Amino acid sequence: MPIAPRRGLIALAYRVLVLPGVIAYLFAVSIVVLAADRFWLVDLLTFAWPYVVTVGVLFVVAALVTRRMKAIVIGLAGLAVAIIPAADVPTAHNAATGSDLKVLTANLYVNNTEDPSNFIDLLRREKPDIVVLQETTEAWERVISQARLYPYESSADSRERDDLKVFSNLPIRAETELKRAFTEEHAYKQPLRLELDLNGKPLFLYAFHPETPRRLWQWRDRNAYLAAAADAVKGDLEKAPVIVAGDWNTPTWSPFFRGFLKQAGLASTAGGWLQPVTRFSMKLDAFAYIGASIDHIAVSPDIFLRARRVGPAFGSNHLPVIAELTLPAN
Repeated sequence: MPIAPRRGLIALAYRVLVLPGVIAYLFAVSIVVLAADRFWLVDLLTFAWPYVVTVGVLFVVAALVTRRMKAIVIGLAGLAVAIIPAADVPTAHNAATGSDLKVLTANLYVNNTEDPSNFIDLLRREKPDIVVLQETTEAWERVISQARLYPYESSADSRERDDLKVFSNLPIRAETELKRAFTEEHAYKQPLRLELDLNGKPLFLYAFHPETPRRLWQWRDRNAYLAAAADAVKGDLEKAPVIVAGDWNTPTWSPFFRGFLKQAGLASTAGGWLQPVTRFSMKLDAFAYIGASIDHIAVSPDIFLRARRVGPAFGSNHLPVIAELTLPAN
């Protein structure tokens, strides 16, 4: 193509697509960053935030192709705003030595029809010290218990009440359903709080599975769930190390995830905007895991992170999250 027509095409793309696109992008991401903590539908956009950031990268590339400084500056500004939610997440410090404790959390998916033996094999390979499960059916609870991999487990009451189940190599000193006030008509979920025995000293473990925010009342209840749990965690943090694990139904980039960590005084074991998907669409999994990162393990500041990874599929619409931790010496 001759140079003149090519320049004309680039100029047309700049006026019609690139400049309006980067302006709209900067406006949209700014609204989400500033207002997601107040508006339900705006907060829902954070579930797709890695894809939003990717769109920003594409806009910047397009602006660079046009060589128009205005579009480049606006595109970079929009991308910088989009990265703010990830940059604002408190993250655990990396450990230089091996792990003392391995934690695995997984949403088993209540309609999981796969053979539980695949998940049992995963537990045998990974050998996690603590397993935190959500959407646990009676059948899965029985199969895992009968595998005799763990000497201690949470009560059947917690599984029947909130589908939460914990298996542990550490003795369970106490188990408590965290009581919180309900403001929504259909709300019922409560965090599960366990006090574990770590070589004669306490270790507090919270198992999470708040409401998924598909409806406005569920969004409000999820946020109330996290706020109440943060207050409880903050109190326990004064006594002993704390680990929080589960399906939070809250993406890393939501202001409510960051708000919980800051209110509770904890750190995420995952950082950055480019994170593996943990909850995915089963209709699209043949092509790629398309979804969000909503399964988390958070720890107190005195617990260091050796490694974190996402495990293989086992029939659920969630992937397991595994964290290798180094605990405080004293």
